[in-house]
Amino acid sequence: MNLLAGDLGGTKTLLAIYSNESYPKKLFSKYYISSEWKSFNSIFEDFIKQLPDHISLPEYACIGVAGPIHNKNVKITNLGWEISTKELSSLSKINNIELVNDFSVLIYGIPFFKKKQYEVIQGRLDSQSKNKQELVAIIGAGTGLGMSRGLITSKSIYIFPSEGGHREFSPRTASEWELVKWLKKKLNTQRISIERIVSGTGLGNIARWKLDDPTNENHPLKKTLKEMDSDESDLTDLPALVWREANNGDKLMSEALQLWLNAYGSAAGDLALHELCSSGLWISGGTAAKNLDGINSSNFLNAFSNKGRFQSFLKEIPLIVLKDPEATLFSSACRAHLSAESNGRLS
Repeated sequence: MNLLAGDLGGTKTLLAIYSNESYPKKLFSKYYISSEWKSFNSIFEDFIKQLPDHISLPEYACIGVAGPIHNKNVKITNLGWEISTKELSSLSKINNIELVNDFSVLIYGIPFFKKKQYEVIQGRLDSQSKNKQELVAIIGAGTGLGMSRGLITSKSIYIFPSEGGHREFSPRTASEWELVKWLKKKLNTQRISIERIVSGTGLGNIARWKLDDPTNENHPLKKTLKEMDSDESDLTDLPALVWREANNGDKLMSEALQLWLNAYGSAAGDLALHELCSSGLWISGGTAAKNLDGINSSNFLNAFSNKGRFQSFLKEIPLIVLKDPEATLFSSACRAHLSAESNGRLS
């Protein structure tokens, strides 16, 4: 028996067939640019039709989606897509389809991840114990800031979705306070959430704040930014430019990046304190995987543990960076495998 796994995001959608084994193995996959399709249903139909003859139709499916799930339905805001498990089952003849938030679904992958899929940057992961209960949490800065929590036992995995990235950002320094004031004016809002700063978009916001200072009018990126803003079709990745220029020694972008890493580390530390995730805080998202040195820097780690009387506790918590770019897809396959297993359907 095979499994269907999905990773549905605003930019890309990945669908794949995995074998139903103790460590699911990918057999077939397709990559879709989400904006090129009118609905997820049309993508799903296309994928089922494209299955090779030697791959049987899966009986269990799990799709990680970028949004909150309500009554087995989800709406992908920036695409205008509405998705229901009932419609997907009707289209595919797969009766057991589950939609799970794309950050929450990563919890299901934790017991299955192999060392090549992650890197431990603080502490150590204990060898799995049959009788152990593991409290874990996940944070990831991408387009926004995702968070989730979980309890892993020898018999079950419980997930607790979170929208913690939308908590209010609390400035800790004079620079962060000035940034917040600038963002409030720029965005015409009285409230700044954490993800306005701690995300890929947030790193771009910090760079814009730095470049908005009249003393930086002649900075090389100032011209690039004007060109990006005047051309709506320009797909230049501003956060990637910030990382590149900072790594090349640009002082202003280095300041922007260090502020961002400090804010990210502090947000991660707050989540760890809130959840007391003594078995590990996992850091996901392309930003972390592509820029491991930044996440593994003193700026991030010191901000993570700088929580007064709980500093020693936070320094003991394992910090693990997910390096696998298909971690969500794989975790969705793991969830489908667990669903099949709980119903007595093993390969």
